[in-house]
Amino acid sequence: VVFSLFVAGKAAAFSPASHAAYKCAGDSVALNLQSNGDVEFSRRDMIGKVAGTAFGISTAGVLLAPSNALASGGATAGGAYLLSAKQRYNSRVTAGIKSFLALSAPLEGGSITEAKAFFANDEEGGWGDLKAAGYLLSNAFRTSSTKPPDSLPSVQAWKAFQSEVDKMQKAADKKSKSGVADAYKKAEAALDTYLERVELPPVVEMRQ
Repeated sequence: VVFSLFVAGKAAAFSPASHAAYKCAGDSVALNLQSNGDVEFSRRDMIGKVAGTAFGISTAGVLLAPSNALASGGATAGGAYLLSAKQRYNSRVTAGIKSFLALSAPLEGGSITEAKAFFANDEEGGWGDLKAAGYLLSNAFRTSSTKPPDSLPSVQAWKAFQSEVDKMQKAADKKSKSGVADAYKKAEAALDTYLERVELPPVVEMRQ
């Protein structure tokens, strides 16, 4: 015997023998079959049962699904994202900082040749790579995915350092030894704050 079950205005075909029971939301809804195959049941009750089942499944999904904040791990609370950023950028930043600090002796001797080479180098250890990696590392130290990068203390510290290095580069382009030396001292003074913000060793240790 083929009969139709109407749920929310739509029909679904069934073919039991004569008497059957339909389970919905953990309860039994008896489907009393007449000899002519018609089904006697309350359409309203059936819709309520189906709606209850859908709500239960939806609620369970919310309870069981991991929150986006915990899944992201980094932008919200450090975690995996910050660890990954450190693994990618720490060595590059360290190499660039060491190259920067190595300019101290030549500049004291009145040479800006080494500084020009530092600025012309885009590979690891040069200013081009340090400028990129230094910012990306500072941007990883966020407590919220919605927090603007410029509001992060680590990013602010990086930009303070970068500002002085940019002045140093402009002075080098103009072949101004005194300008390079002055900007270098200011950049060096701002460097420790940045290193502290991104959890790297201070300048004293970086020189070793």
